Formats: sequence, structure tokens, C-alpha cells
Amino acid sequence: MHGIALGMVLVVSVAVSASSIAAPSAGGLVVRASKVAGFSVPVPSGWRYKNASYPSDHSTEFWTDPANAKSKLEVQDSGCLGCVQRESCTLHNTGCGPYPEGLVPKGTISKRKLSPWREQFTARNSASPYLDRGLVVIRHHGSQIEDWAYVEIWVPDSEASIANSMLAGFKFG
Repeated sequence: MHGIALGMVLVVSVAVSASSIAAPSAGGLVVRASKVAGFSVPVPSGWRYKNASYPSDHSTEFWTDPANAKSKLEVQDSGCLGCVQRESCTLHNTGCGPYPEGLVPKGTISKRKLSPWREQFTARNSASPYLDRGLVVIRHHGSQIEDWAYVEIWVPDSEASIANSMLAGFKFG
């Protein structure tokens, strides 16, 4: 009898563990991994990976909402170290260190420094009817910059909390 009870507990534990792995995260989001750049990001479960491009020194990956082509996620990953440092560092070796706010786009209406390595922003973009909700994240080892990602999400205002959850869930590695 004790063996049967233990076996049932084990089966229930395995079932719970398996369902946790496959279940979407809060808000109907599921974690998707980059095909090439070593990051993961939660996206709405219905969104689809569209494509990737690899121009010169960076990669760009896209996810879209099949129900609304104007809703999309774009992530650029780059190894351009000078791009996320102040110009004075690049030119004169002064004021060095992470500078994610240097990549915040024109048209920014709000920004928030989350850490020395992360800057969140909201911007207007004439190419989209939706606000550009974004994030600049610098991957680092100690104080050494390794690379960075520029994450942009365009969704209707009614889905702003989803976009914020997507940005908050972006991770390298």
C-alpha cells in the first residue's frame, strides 16, 4: 500500500513538472529563444517567428502577430562595443562604461534606466500606428561589455502591459 501511494505521488510530481515546462507564462506568454544570438524573450503564444537577417555586424530577428501584422517584436543583437559607450570613450578613452541610453531612438517620449546595463524607453515612430516600446540591454561579464540587444515591440495601447511583460522577460543566455 505504501509503495502504491509513493508511486502515485511520483506520478503526480512528474505530471506537474512536465506541465510547468510546457505551460505559458503569465499573460499567455511563452518563452522563445533566438535562433542565433543567445537570448530568450516571452511572446504571446499565438505570435510566430517571421525571419532573421544578418547584415554585417549584427543579427535581427522578428516575431509577429498573425492576427495583426502591425503588432510585432524586433530584436537586434550586435557586438559593436563602441555603439553602447559614450563617444568620448571611443575617441578619447574617457567616460568609459556602459551607455545604453545612447541607443534610445529619436522620438522618445519616456525612458527609464533599469540598471547601468538596461534602459527602457517608449517612442513615437512614424512607420507604425503604435508606440515603440523598447529596451536596450548590454550583455557583460563583470564590467566588460560583451554585446548588446535592442528590443522593440509595437502593439496597440490596450496591450501595453503585455509589451512591458515581454520587455521585462528579455534575457541573454
